[in-house]
Amino acid sequence: MSTLKTAWFGMAISALTALGLNPVQAQETGGVAAPSEGTVIKGKAPVAKELLKIKFPQPKMFRLSNGVTVYVLEDKRVPAVRFNLIVRAGDLFESKPGVAEMTASMLTEGTQSRSYRQIAAEIEGMGATLGANSGTENATLSVAGLSETTDALIALMADALLHPIFPNDRMDRLKFQQTAALRQRRTNPAALIADVSTRVFYGGTPYSHPTPTAEQVNAIQVADLAAFHAAYYRPNGAILGVTGDVDPKTLKAKLETAFAEWKPAAQTTEFPEAEFKPKEKSRVYLIDRPGSAQTVLQFGNLSVRRGNPDYIPLVVANRILGGGSSGRLFQNIREKKGYTYGAYSSLSAGLYPGTWGASASVRTPVTEPAIREFFNEFNRLQEEPVSQMELERAKRSLIGSFALTLENPQGILGRTLELVQNGLPLDYWETYPAKVQAVTPADIQRVARQYLGKDRIQLIAVGERKEIEAGLKQFGEIEIVDAVKPTINGGSR
Repeated sequence: MSTLKTAWFGMAISALTALGLNPVQAQETGGVAAPSEGTVIKGKAPVAKELLKIKFPQPKMFRLSNGVTVYVLEDKRVPAVRFNLIVRAGDLFESKPGVAEMTASMLTEGTQSRSYRQIAAEIEGMGATLGANSGTENATLSVAGLSETTDALIALMADALLHPIFPNDRMDRLKFQQTAALRQRRTNPAALIADVSTRVFYGGTPYSHPTPTAEQVNAIQVADLAAFHAAYYRPNGAILGVTGDVDPKTLKAKLETAFAEWKPAAQTTEFPEAEFKPKEKSRVYLIDRPGSAQTVLQFGNLSVRRGNPDYIPLVVANRILGGGSSGRLFQNIREKKGYTYGAYSSLSAGLYPGTWGASASVRTPVTEPAIREFFNEFNRLQEEPVSQMELERAKRSLIGSFALTLENPQGILGRTLELVQNGLPLDYWETYPAKVQAVTPADIQRVARQYLGKDRIQLIAVGERKEIEAGLKQFGEIEIVDAVKPTINGGSR
């Protein structure tokens, strides 16, 4: 076993052992299963001090002459390598809906020197993978394969990035796939809730990007993709993460050569500023789905940006509320009441405020009492101090999950890139366990009151209107949302 492998593996195992978790059991459960109360040793802190002194491996960092920041984490255990290039070319910057996603998807569909078939044959011949996708803020181009093909992988990635031609036949194929997916999306409760959520929480800001319609997808032209690519696929602010069997010293020269013609724009693309306002009054958004045997429920409100000091107390509060099968929501609404197969809470945070909330699918006849139990748990978290036993159990579960991410270099690099993208210090993960351990019952109550709050939670419900509308009225003013074109307050796409 190499020294580097020993270090990563040892950190993960010693961390789990210090937590009192069986490493094998933790792996099987994803590291989130909380130990039973009987496993807590009386008189001893559930989280050992050794874990708080962990040294998080730091990738080697250098910048290319065009401004791209490169992070490299060597791993000699396996003769493989992976490149993840992140550019500021997400949905935020498109002027026509669907252009960002289609531009990213078309990067691998043909270049000036390679047809789609040639790219596919080259990838298959190397036993490699090549893919691209786009999100709200960024687009990502990834390539991976054996380390002996590193030069060929870099060349292929650079060609897809710099010389896409967006062939009409491949774009027509992609349009067909996307419009078919959009038709299915209109029958998917989770997708409907996602569309409504973005309008509820981000309406009026550039961050409220609706899913494009089939008509909008079909209206996209090759010229739209070429213009978007020319404007936003620039090295300004770009990040390249590399993991695997590579030599950072020789890698820089190879990347400089491959990206020699990739020139920065006059100005770096900046993420737009916006004013985000948490909701101050509860409201119910009802999406009618006739014949539905279940009601799909989503509760929430705006939370914080990733760098907010309240983020870690919120992480712990979320774990207690419903971050797993031992969470309060699951134990009450499934185990005690039997209203659902599962009830969970979730927390998101990034460069702009995310959301904190909860969700479940419940039987239509128990929609009203199930919602009442959700609100009871929200209120309980605000009104009653969490017990020390429950708090410590949540902390050790979170730190155990974190320890498992130290098992492989790709996970470590992903953690590092998360810091870079959110403007956090590179020693953040070294202090993370200590910050989790420092959360108090008072912190839990404070963030619950601030970010959930009484009478401020927004509820989105997908179900049969005639069966559930009357029972929803007690939880806030109801707005009926069209399942075909889910707009809010008369808003349009």
